[in-house]
Amino acid sequence: MNLQREFLFNILFLVLINLLIKPFFIFGIDLAVQNRLPAGDYGLYFTLLNFTYLFQMLNDFGIQNFNNRHVSRHPQLLPKYFPNLLAIKCLLSAVYVGVSLLAAWGLAGYGWRELPLLLILLCNQALAQGILFLRSNISGLGFYRLDSFLSSLDKLLMLVACGVLLWGLPPRVLSAESFALAQTLALALTLLAVGAVLRGKAPLSLRPSWLRNWRAGRPALVFLFRKSAPYALVILLMTAYTRLDAVLLERWLPDGKIHADVYAGAYRLLDAANMLGYLFATLLLPMFARMLKQREDVRALVSVSFKLIWAGSITLAALVYFARADLIQLMMPDRASAYRWETLGVLIWTFVPVSATYIFSTLLTADERLAQMNRFFVAGIVLDVMLNIFLIPRFQALGSAIAALSTQSFIALAMAALCVRYFRFRPSAKGLAQVLGFALLTLGADWCIFRCPEFSWPLKTGLGLAIALAAMPLTGLLDLRRLRAFGPPEGSRAAG
Repeated sequence: MNLQREFLFNILFLVLINLLIKPFFIFGIDLAVQNRLPAGDYGLYFTLLNFTYLFQMLNDFGIQNFNNRHVSRHPQLLPKYFPNLLAIKCLLSAVYVGVSLLAAWGLAGYGWRELPLLLILLCNQALAQGILFLRSNISGLGFYRLDSFLSSLDKLLMLVACGVLLWGLPPRVLSAESFALAQTLALALTLLAVGAVLRGKAPLSLRPSWLRNWRAGRPALVFLFRKSAPYALVILLMTAYTRLDAVLLERWLPDGKIHADVYAGAYRLLDAANMLGYLFATLLLPMFARMLKQREDVRALVSVSFKLIWAGSITLAALVYFARADLIQLMMPDRASAYRWETLGVLIWTFVPVSATYIFSTLLTADERLAQMNRFFVAGIVLDVMLNIFLIPRFQALGSAIAALSTQSFIALAMAALCVRYFRFRPSAKGLAQVLGFALLTLGADWCIFRCPEFSWPLKTGLGLAIALAAMPLTGLLDLRRLRAFGPPEGSRAAG
C-alpha cells in the first residue's frame, strides 16, 4: 500500500509539472516552426530527427536503464560506478555521432544539404542522453519529485531560446538549423544544471578508475559493458520499430518530404500524448526494481498503474480522434486537409498499445527479462517493415500510421503475455470488465457528444473529458475509497 500511495502521489506530481511546460513547447514552439518553414523543410527536419534514433543504441548502450535499476538496488555503489559510466557515455556519444553521419552519407544517401542539420540533431541527442543518464542517478537514489522537475527543465529553457528565435529575431533567421541550434543551447544548460544538482546530492568523482590504472580498471569496464549490453539491444530494437516509419516514408516516395511533413503533423500529438506513458515508465522502473529485489508482490502496483494509464490513453486517443479535423484546422490552418486529419485519426490510437507497453516492458526490464522481450522486438521490426512496404505506396502517410498502430498493438500484446507467463498474472473477470466497461462507456459517450452540431468542438472535448473522469469511479477503474486513504508518502525521499 505504501508504494502504491507513493506512486500515485508522485505520478500526479509528474503529470502536473510536465503538463505545465511541455505542451507549450510542442504546440507553441514546434508547431509554430512547422507552420513558418517552407513546405517540406520541417518534413526533412522531422525525418532527420527520426534518423538520429536509429543508432541510439550506440549513444546510450543501455547504460541509463542499467544504471537506474542498479542504483535503485545498490545506492551505496553510485560513487564507484558513476565516473566509469560517465566516461563510457562520453566515448559512446562520439562514436554514435560518427557512425550516424557515415550511415547517413553512405547508406541513406543524404548529402551536404542534410548533413549539417543532421550533425546538430545528433549533438542534441548526445546532450539529451547525457541528461537522462544524470537523472537516472537522481531517480535511482529515490528523489522522484526532484527528477520530475528536472525532466521538464530542458523544455522550459527551450521555450525561452526558441521563443527568442521565433519572435525576438528577424523572420529570415528562422530555419531548421537555427531551430535545432536553439535546442542545443537549452540542452547544454540543462546538462550543466542537472550535473550540479547531482553533485549536491552525492559526492562524486569525475575521473574513472580505468584511466588511473588501466590494468586494474579493465575488469570493471568489461563488467559494465557486459551488464549494459542487453539493455542496449532493447533500445536498438525498440527504436527501430518505432522510428522507421518516417524514414521509410521520406526515402521511398518521390515527394517523400511532403508526406513526412504530414506524418510529422500527426505524430506531434502522439508524441505529446506519449509523454504520459514515459512518465509512468521513469517512475516505475526504480520502484519495480526495489520491490523485486525485496521479493515483494508487484501485482497491486502493476494493476494500479495499468488502470490509470489505460484510462488516460483511451480518453486522450478518443478525444483526439473525434476532434481530429478541428485540431488539424486549429494547428495548421493553411495546410489542413482530409489527408492530414485521417492520418492523425489512425496514428493517435497507437497511444493505447504504447501506453500498455510502457507498463509491462518496464516491469520486464526491472526483472531483467531482456532476451525474452528482444525476440518480440525483432518480430516487431519485421512486421513494421513489411507493412510499410505494402502500405506506403498505396496510402502514403496514412499507410505508415496503419503500420505503426499494427506493430505497436502486436508488441503490447506480446509484453502482456510475457508478464502473464513470468509473474503469473491472472486478470480477474471483474478487472477485465472494468477495463472494457470504461473503454466502451467513454467511446460511446464521445461518439454521441461529437454528433451534436450545436456544440463547439472545445465544448465537446470538455464534456468528453468530464464524462471520462466520471466513468473511472463509475466503472470501478478508480477506487475513490482507497484514494481517500492516500496522503503524502510518509518518509519518502521523493521530495528530494
